[in-house]
Amino acid sequence: IDNILLCLIQTVRKGNKMKVLTYPIGPLLTNCYVLTCQSANGKALVVDPAFAEDRILSFLEKNGLNLAGVLLTHCHFDHMWALDALIEKTGVPFYCPALDAQALRDPKKNASYYFGKELMVNSTPTILLKESDQIALGEEKLTVLETPGHTKGSICLYTDGILLSGDTMFCRGYGRTDLPGGNMGELKNSLHKLLSLDDCIVYPGHGETTTIHEEKIFYGM
Repeated sequence: IDNILLCLIQTVRKGNKMKVLTYPIGPLLTNCYVLTCQSANGKALVVDPAFAEDRILSFLEKNGLNLAGVLLTHCHFDHMWALDALIEKTGVPFYCPALDAQALRDPKKNASYYFGKELMVNSTPTILLKESDQIALGEEKLTVLETPGHTKGSICLYTDGILLSGDTMFCRGYGRTDLPGGNMGELKNSLHKLLSLDDCIVYPGHGETTTIHEEKIFYGM
């Protein structure tokens, strides 16, 4: 992939224990997230490793962070192009939404086929994620919320006033449903599920952050 854009934004809401570092990266400006916290003793999780695995690893090294695992919010190509390279270079666990796992090796299901560059992931998931599963990072835990609609297996990750929403919820918007596995009825139900959460900062798969409170206002709730 040419013309990769990589920049770093750090967003930490006062009182949150989890630190979220955001990389808008690649031709579709996918938000790749690096998560860490004080109790993790220098360990970090990468969520949606879109592109440029060397730059992600370089950032971790420069900041004294050790990769502890890689997570996907869903299995579209623009969220996992660097996945194989990260797993091959580090051997860390790979967490994948259970209902999206078939898309890893299917260019049509992971949408790469429709963008002219087919991706077939070789890495095998260490853990298949489902509703209410938890991923530990130090003393903190990410809780899995199943949110189908953008893809059949889309998930969000919730912890301590923070929601990583993948392509389910954007700032004043939501993910497309016209690709394989998309379903507008399911997406509406998933958005309602997220809007029922207590107020938290939302880190989407693309674009700027928002909050549940702001999105409730947007949807007239």
